[in-house]
Amino acid sequence: MARTAGRREHAIGHTVVHQVFVIIVLGFVLASPFIAALLQRRSLLGPQGSKVGLDRWLVLPVATLSLGVGMIHAAVVGDHFREETLSGTFFVMVAVFQLGWGVLFARRPQVGLAALGLLVNATVVATWLVTRTVGLPFGAHPGVPEPIATPDLLATLFESLIVAGTAALALPFLRNMAKRSRYLVASADLGVVMALIVITMVVSYALVDISVNGGHGALMDQAGAAPP
Repeated sequence: MARTAGRREHAIGHTVVHQVFVIIVLGFVLASPFIAALLQRRSLLGPQGSKVGLDRWLVLPVATLSLGVGMIHAAVVGDHFREETLSGTFFVMVAVFQLGWGVLFARRPQVGLAALGLLVNATVVATWLVTRTVGLPFGAHPGVPEPIATPDLLATLFESLIVAGTAALALPFLRNMAKRSRYLVASADLGVVMALIVITMVVSYALVDISVNGGHGALMDQAGAAPP
């Protein structure tokens, strides 16, 4: 009986998440004419009619991805602290880095910063893969793979995209290729805005899911309550 009620509450939670997400999407659709008008009056990446390299185009989306995944991690810090201090501390460090790096990289997109973002996010992705396949050898549940939830899957997707983007900006061969790939500023501006909108919607979905369905602790409780 309790298990059935839990499933019903979980289904209701997902329904609420989807409804809120639809509202967010509609909001962006309604705002699109104003965004188009703004782009016609002011360019993001350079003078109208000129061309811009992919290396410049990548900066804002990659920085926004970092801010978005930092927000997702910050939203579950308390949940991880309730489970284990070490886990909560790790999430604080990751969230602070990703938020701070995103702001700094948007202002000063240097090769060294790109390399640092590549290294840290690749490490976080590798850690996530270990925790979801074989489990960590230490912690609250040593050697036990953790269940996969929508927010952490989206966060890992964001981090993987950051790894790809920063690799294109930090590794010499890929950076030269990105510089040679040039696009009209008008098209590049539109691409940046569309990328930022999609990132914002995905982050909103993840945060609503965490708020409605609970974070990591709730998922672990459900896994523990499931029949063997």
